[in-house]
Parts: sequence; structure tokens; C-alpha cells
Amino acid sequence: MRIVSELVASTISTELAAMSSAIALVFLLFQLLLAVASAVPDSSCLTKCGDVDIPYPFGVGINCSWGIRFNLTCDEVETGVKKPFLFNVEVHSISLLMGQLRFLNPISSACYNTNYNNVTYTSWWINFEDTPYRFSDLHNKFTAIGCDTLAYIIGSHESNISYQSGCVSMCEDEESIVSDSCSGMGCCQTSIPKNLKFYEVSFDEYFNNSAIWRFSRCSYAVLLDAEWFEFQTSYITTTQLMQINSGGRVPVVIDWAIGNETCEVAKLNLTSYACISNSSDCVESSNGPGYLCNCSKGYQGNPYVSDGCQDINECNLQPNPCSDGICQNLPGNYSCDCPEGKHGDAYNGTCIPNQKLSLAVKAVIDDCATLCCFLDTHENIAEPKEKQYPEVLFMSSKDPPRSLSQYPTRLSA
Repeated sequence: MRIVSELVASTISTELAAMSSAIALVFLLFQLLLAVASAVPDSSCLTKCGDVDIPYPFGVGINCSWGIRFNLTCDEVETGVKKPFLFNVEVHSISLLMGQLRFLNPISSACYNTNYNNVTYTSWWINFEDTPYRFSDLHNKFTAIGCDTLAYIIGSHESNISYQSGCVSMCEDEESIVSDSCSGMGCCQTSIPKNLKFYEVSFDEYFNNSAIWRFSRCSYAVLLDAEWFEFQTSYITTTQLMQINSGGRVPVVIDWAIGNETCEVAKLNLTSYACISNSSDCVESSNGPGYLCNCSKGYQGNPYVSDGCQDINECNLQPNPCSDGICQNLPGNYSCDCPEGKHGDAYNGTCIPNQKLSLAVKAVIDDCATLCCFLDTHENIAEPKEKQYPEVLFMSSKDPPRSLSQYPTRLSA
């Protein structure tokens, strides 16, 4: 009886284990289906918010993006005007090819208050810890503006290593300031390190504008897109800088990437690999961990969606890549041929006319061709059998006598 009970228990245990495995397998398949579904945005997903294009892996709504870290909101900032936001910061533009986005970064300020004889500070910080975003070291510069200013940028980068730098800007009066120049007189800039994921602005209290408040009451500092910025003297003498983009916000460039794996590792798991389009390539992130997807050479589009990379018809480009040649589009490429009657290098636009012959020369060539044809025909006629002739001795009185063996004994027709 005991043996039967053990057998029954063993059978039930085996069946339960099998059932558990089946349930786990079904759950795993369901999760994989969800993962694949989330990688293909629904046709109802927004592709634009206001004037900003929103390409996948970004999206408005968790079901329209690669994940929560790429999830945007499309908010109405005023009647009839919508703008996209990421982590409550306004997104200015998104680039799939460069793996970058631009958003509007608030300007920190330190303004001297003549009524209370003190300084009012407004300081901002941004933290990208545990996100796929990093401040671009190639495009951004920490910028300080003022005539009695020492501003610090405090942050962390690789492996949470602390980082601190500063920028000092001085000027005695308004006349010493020069527009379009950011070299220490009213404006200064400094570079930032790679992989910067957190930054905060602070001001040195010793530099407080108290001695120059009559022509420059405030100092400013912000991390911004250096290519966008152009220093103006009015930023020192007025509050014009704080009026940019409705409240003193300037573009900053953010690098982004997929995950924290290399391309080699990411390709091992096709269920989570982001470069799903045909004719797409994986590219290592240049700023921090992770990777990006680009369309292969000769293709364009979105490599993060199925069939997102489409062939570029180079023959429709302006200017024509074949110059005055004949362009033929090929998958991911094109070819150039010279037009009929020309020869040369059509890729470099050096097709030249074929050499034209004069009528007289052409007539001679035609006659020669006819003669060659006649001779060739004559040579191909079967030769008659060799005729036999009697031995004949030809002698000349001018020639010395020859032996018979020196003369031919047979002639051929």
C-alpha cells in the first residue's frame, strides 16, 4: 500500500512538474510576443507632436516606444500648441542617424538684489543615472555669462566618478565687452568629459555683481549646444538671455543609445536586438554604454522597425551622381555609363565623344575591308593536287654553273 501511495505521489508530482513547465513555457512565449509587439509600433501611435518628429524607438505612450525610458508625453502648453516632453523637459528635436536629441535646458542665474543688498540664486540640475542618455561632450560646452562671475559645473561620469570644473568671466565696464566673442570678457566656455550623466550648476558667492550692478546685475551659467550659441553684449546689460524660449531655456545635445551591451553581445539575443530592419547595421555608442542602429550604406529610413530601411534611388538625387552619364539604380548602390556615342569615366563626368572619321578615310577603310574579304575568300579555296613536272634545269649565262641538286625539281601551281 505504501509503495502504491509513493507511486501515485510520484506520478502526481511528475504531472505537476510537467504542468508547471508547460505554464512557464506558455508564459515565456507570451512574454516574447509582448517583447516583439512592443518593438513594432502600432499604426495609431503618434509620429509627430507639434513641430517635432517622433521616430521609433521614441514614442508617445508606453506601447508606442521601446520602453519607459523612450516614452514621451505630448502636452498642450497653450491653446492649440503641443510640444513633446521627456522627463518633464521639452524635447526640441530627435535624430536617429546621429543617436542624439536636443532639449531645452534651463539657465541658472545669480542676480544682485539692490533692495536687500544680496544675491538671488536660481540653480538647475539634471540627472541621467540609470537612463540611456548622456550629455554630448562633442557638441556641448559649459558656458558662463557675466562681468563678475565664477560658475561651477559639478557632475559625475564613468563609474560614478565625481567631476568638477569652472569658468570665470570678468569685465570692468560695458565698453570692454565684445559680441560674438566668448573668451573670458563677459563670456567664457569650457568643455565637458565623455559619459557625463549628471550635472549641476553653482556660483561662487565671492563673485556677486555688487560692484557692477548698475550695468550688469546678473550672472548666468548653463550647459548648452556650442554651435547654437552666439554671445551678445545685451546678455550682460539686459535680461534678454532669460527671455529665450519663454523663460531662459537653451538647446543642449543629448547622446542616447539602446541598452548597455556591445553590438557583439546584443546580436546574441535576437528577441531584444533593436536593429530589426533588413539592410541595417549595429554601431557602438561613442558616449557611454549601449549601441545604435543605422541603415546600411545606400539605404535610408528607420532601422528600428521592420523594413524601415529603404533603398536610396541615387539617380533621383540632385545633382545627378553620374553628371551627364546614364544612371542606373541598384540595391544599395548605382552605376554610371556613358551615353551612346561617348566613352570615358561616367562616374567622374568625363564622357567624351567617340572620334569621328572623315568620308575619305571611311572610304579607304571600306575598300580595304572589301579587299581583305576577297583575299580571305580566295585563300579558303581548296588547293589542287600537286602537279608533277619533269626535271628542268634553268641556267643563265650570267650565273656560274650549278649542280643539279641546287635547283628545284618540282613546281607547284
